[in-house]
Amino acid sequence: MAEKQFIFLMGRSEDDELRTVVVPVKRLFIFGGLFIVVFVSLAYLLGRGFQGAETNFRTHKIMQENRILKNNLDAWDERFKEMQADINDLTKRNHQIRMTASLSSPDVAFGMGGPESSVRPELIDNPKLHYLELDLARLDAELTWLKQSTVEIEDKLESKYKEIAHYPSIRPVKGGWVTSGFGVRRDPFTGVNEMHPGLDIALKPGSEVRATGAGIVKHVNLRVIKNKGYGKYIIIDHGFGHETLYGHLSDIFVKRGQQVKRWDLIGLSGNTGKSTAPHIHYGVYVHGDAKDPVNFILD
Repeated sequence: MAEKQFIFLMGRSEDDELRTVVVPVKRLFIFGGLFIVVFVSLAYLLGRGFQGAETNFRTHKIMQENRILKNNLDAWDERFKEMQADINDLTKRNHQIRMTASLSSPDVAFGMGGPESSVRPELIDNPKLHYLELDLARLDAELTWLKQSTVEIEDKLESKYKEIAHYPSIRPVKGGWVTSGFGVRRDPFTGVNEMHPGLDIALKPGSEVRATGAGIVKHVNLRVIKNKGYGKYIIIDHGFGHETLYGHLSDIFVKRGQQVKRWDLIGLSGNTGKSTAPHIHYGVYVHGDAKDPVNFILD
């Protein structure tokens, strides 16, 4: 049987001559198969080339990002060390202030507990990042403690400020001289030894008498009995167990329940009550017990 052939006529339309090309069918299939093999091979190689280029690009990008991340981690690590040093300093100062404010200063360990675990899957598998995460948790715990401690210190110091403002710490009058101190003395009227619960400060009548600390006027006595008691006198409750008494006054400018501050004018010196000459009797009481006023006067 004769072999099948394909006959191709080739030429230009304006020419009368045509070229004839005879190609056996078998050879045509061979060339077609080779063409397909070459085409598929080239396509595969080009595809692998593009895929390799993309992989190399992504690998390079990941390496670059890892370098940036490492640099950032190193910078964060240094910053954490600085923050830890600052917190350690603040904690030390906090303990010192707590001791000054008479607050307990316990040793607090900021540990991390729980079962052993690996880095969370959403985090990059980098040990340094894991340690930084633990450092963050520890710093957060320390900052929380410092905040709570600071609030406690502020509350305590606010109370201390009030106590200092109310403390009877100045002389009730300017000038004058002490004619009788605190303690046992001979009574000028009876000649009998008795306890004198304050200071007698001699000065001219009408001298200004001032509150020695902030407080509330507890009692005002305007009734005068000749040669008896403190005459006209004022008692101020300063809180914190402290009270002061101002006796033998000639005039009083405050009333019971009135709030006063240190240095406020409360009356004038005089010679009322059991008194041999113009003076002021000044007494300090702590929880009801008479104390030597000299130990309270700071000015």
